[in-house]
Amino acid sequence: MKITLDQLLSDEHRMVRENAHKFADRELGPIAREIDEAERFPLEVYKKAGEYGLIGSTSPAEYGGGGADVLTNALIKEEFCRVAAGFGMSVNMCTTNFCFLISKYGTESQKQRYIPPVIRGDALAAFCLTEPGAGSDALSLKTSYRRDGDAYILNGSKTFITNAPIARYFMMVAREQGTVGGKGGTLFILERGRPGLATGKPLEKMGMRCSPTGEVFLENVAVGKDQVLGKEGKGFQIMFEILDEERVLGAVTSIGIAQACLEASVKYAKERIQFGKPISSFQMIQNLLAEMATQLSISRQFTYTLCPLIDRGIKVTMEAAMAKYQASVMATRVALNAIQIMGGYGYMREYHVERYLRDAKLVEIGGGTSEIQKLIIARELLKQ
Repeated sequence: MKITLDQLLSDEHRMVRENAHKFADRELGPIAREIDEAERFPLEVYKKAGEYGLIGSTSPAEYGGGGADVLTNALIKEEFCRVAAGFGMSVNMCTTNFCFLISKYGTESQKQRYIPPVIRGDALAAFCLTEPGAGSDALSLKTSYRRDGDAYILNGSKTFITNAPIARYFMMVAREQGTVGGKGGTLFILERGRPGLATGKPLEKMGMRCSPTGEVFLENVAVGKDQVLGKEGKGFQIMFEILDEERVLGAVTSIGIAQACLEASVKYAKERIQFGKPISSFQMIQNLLAEMATQLSISRQFTYTLCPLIDRGIKVTMEAAMAKYQASVMATRVALNAIQIMGGYGYMREYHVERYLRDAKLVEIGGGTSEIQKLIIARELLKQ
């Protein structure tokens, strides 16, 4: 089902994808339903992913990473999300939002201290941006800091934070007291156990249930200069630099889910007998399968062509927003079609596609809603 894409991949890319595919089927496949229903993040699989070099693929080799390109990371994430989308989302938060940012902007001490434990699968990380009153409008966040001699004192709260309930490390976005808009933002690296830092219980979600999501609370948390990532006051600029990649990888989440839906639908259509023959022989079923495969292929091809452009530092803001918007809408529709093809069985948990639908919906919301993506697309068009 990925023949066209195969022709665009190098031998190294195909090898990485095959390894990730086998790993996901072997380690996640047997427990995918259980970790969804139990709302459990499989730390044992995360540890194995680290041992197999499937975490931190874009981080430098000297810190334990793969030193690979964005496409390699995308291929790994698609295979994880094909089997258990929540696991793929949690791992990517560690690979991209945490390890990659530290490898690019961190001091040597920060790189040595924080990247290796995450890449080995020993520790989870969280990127803390969203607040109760600051979602799509990220620059309206209220979490703040003030200077107290050589220390920074942080106060505020975050919500909907991936990995927060069990993370060891937290990359925190805060603004200097008295600043507004895009000024005064700073990134801090915090560790669980620091006085004043607390996390809430895992939030109960519709989908992506094996990926722990929760709140983070800061009450007079004191940190030193060695906890600042990059330059003070440049946090928003650093954060925005990675948005194109984050949106492209958000599209990859949807592509992985849609791939799972298509595979399940084709298998079921061939095996399900009605009126004396497989339902795959019915034109209506064939039409649904053709639409699903076409939309999935278009999203995948477009999304993956953006990866090497990001590596080259080319701005793809409009295209990345297009990729995330199109792929997220596509995946939800493909999941609905998969349920329709399976009928009553599609509505049952045993056949997984109901889980795929619940997981798919998040990408239309998280990482910038579909409505925000369309605003970005229109804004970029009107600049031209």
